[in-house]
Amino acid sequence: MNTEGLAADYFDGHSAQPHLVQLRLAAGQLHIEGDDVSRVVPVKQVQWPERQRHGARVAHLRDGASLQAHDAQAWDAWRRAGGMREPLAVRLQQSWRATAGAAALLLLLAFAGYRWGLPAAARAVLSAVPASADRSVGDAALASIDGRWLMPSALDAARRQRIAADFARTVARAYPAGAAPAYELQFRKSRIGPNAFALPGGVIVLTDEMVRLLDGRDEVLLGVLAHELGHVRRRHAMRLFVQAALLGTVTSVAFGDFSGLLAGAPALLGHLDYSRDFEREADDESMAVLRANGLSPALMVELFEALERHRRTRDEASGLAGRIGIALSSHPAGEERMRRFREAANR
Repeated sequence: MNTEGLAADYFDGHSAQPHLVQLRLAAGQLHIEGDDVSRVVPVKQVQWPERQRHGARVAHLRDGASLQAHDAQAWDAWRRAGGMREPLAVRLQQSWRATAGAAALLLLLAFAGYRWGLPAAARAVLSAVPASADRSVGDAALASIDGRWLMPSALDAARRQRIAADFARTVARAYPAGAAPAYELQFRKSRIGPNAFALPGGVIVLTDEMVRLLDGRDEVLLGVLAHELGHVRRRHAMRLFVQAALLGTVTSVAFGDFSGLLAGAPALLGHLDYSRDFEREADDESMAVLRANGLSPALMVELFEALERHRRTRDEASGLAGRIGIALSSHPAGEERMRRFREAANR
């Protein structure tokens, strides 16, 4: 198809001197004509510029020569009149609908990656990490919160020994010989209120405040510790650490240096929320351990009721209470968890 000529500057690739030329498209050929320039170049051998809202239009030839339009809009109209169809990518870039759709798709992919891809990647990485590494991470995490949120237990030694012995017998009855997860029960006075949480490597921390909250209800306390043992058995805390490291790596690539976040990842274990799936798995472990000891899973309903009474009567201005381990009521909601324990008792 023939088109009207278009004025442009021609650069031969050897000097910075422009040559005024007229461009014409005909039968798949680009004709370049000027006072001292006369060329015919196949259209397919021209590197055509993408159409943009702003900016010059510069086309490059294979031998290093180039063409620069005087008028970008006139260039675009000339190409359209010559029957040259823009690449799909360019057409999409100029469409607000396509741009909005691409942005929505990107957000969807980001959400899917965070919701499902990140946990799957963490499981794959964790499968290659020896269990011995968990303890090092757990010790670092405990050291980061000891003295800040936790202090030495004020419970008398006899009370601590009785709880530890009762739980050891409970665990022994719930698992075949040699199959119980390795754990270490530690007691702390805390600034985070009634709580219990598990760290990588098997350390289970039980706060004095949780013991006092459930004073006289040792069976419920055993259910709390069994829940934390479920986190230990499934390496939930270590999976959170790996996910935080992976997320830090991805964000550092996308947005910059997040090395400071990664360096503090062990401390983050102190307040990273468990997912709903993690909490359900740990609750299932607690149910199984209680049943193996002839106790009803419905006992754990007392825990959530006691925690709710505690929240109503105490001003938790620090915002830390209830964000670690079993005291977390929002993953999943306390009502949902109580319903699951009641249903397990009825089965």
